[in-house]
Amino acid sequence: MAMDSLIDLGGMSGFSGTIWFVFQVVIACSVIGFVFWKFILHPRSFKDLIEIWDVTDAGVVRWVDKGKWVVDQASGTGIYKLLKHKKAKLMQPPMECAIPTRKGKMKYLFVRTGESGYDYACINQNDWMMDKKPVPLPLSDIDFVKLNLRQALLKKSLSGWFSENKAQIIFITVAVLTLVLLNWVIAFATDSVQAITASAGQQAEALSEIAQSLQSVANQLNPGSSAPQGIEPPPGF
Repeated sequence: MAMDSLIDLGGMSGFSGTIWFVFQVVIACSVIGFVFWKFILHPRSFKDLIEIWDVTDAGVVRWVDKGKWVVDQASGTGIYKLLKHKKAKLMQPPMECAIPTRKGKMKYLFVRTGESGYDYACINQNDWMMDKKPVPLPLSDIDFVKLNLRQALLKKSLSGWFSENKAQIIFITVAVLTLVLLNWVIAFATDSVQAITASAGQQAEALSEIAQSLQSVANQLNPGSSAPQGIEPPPGF
C-alpha cells in the first residue's frame, strides 16, 4: 500500500506509474551516488599529503594538496596526480623524500617551478640540514613527457573517431530513446483507457442502483400496481 501511494504521487497509475517511479528512483540514486563519490570517496582516495612551494611568481606561495599514484588500465603505465591541481602529471616521488605524519600518512614537499603540469620537483626533507641547501628532484623528464604526450594523442584520436561518427551515435541514441518513449506512451494510454472503462462501469452500476431505488419507491407509493411502472416523460416527449 505504501508503494502504491508513492507511485500515485506522480499522478499516474498502473504500469506507467511504476515505470515513472522506477525512473525517479534511478535518477535519485545516481545523483546521490555521484555526490557521495565526488565529495567523499574521491577526495579520500588521495592518501599522500603534499606541501607545495609555488615559485612561479615573484615570491613564494605555499599551499597544501593531496596526491596519489593512478594506473592507466589500458597502457599499464601510471602518473602521480594531485587533487586540486588537476593538470599536474608527475612521476612517482621517491619514498625517501617523504616524512610520516602522526596519522600514518606520508607527507611530501613539492616545488612548482612553472605553469606546466610537469614543472614540479620534490625535496628530500630527511636530507635537509641547516647548513645544506636542498636539492630539488625533478618529477618529470623528457621520456616521461613524451610518453604522456603519446597517450594524449591516442585519446585525442579516439575522441576524433567519436567526432567522425557522432551523427550515427546521435541517431541510434535518439532512436532508442524514441522507442522507450513510445513504449511509455502506449502503456500510459492503455492505463488511461482501463481507468476510464472502470470509471464508466462504476457509474453505470451507480445509475442502476439509483434506478432500482426509484422503482422501489414507486412500488411503495402504488402498492396496488403489480407491474412496474416507469416515470412518465414530460409533455412533448
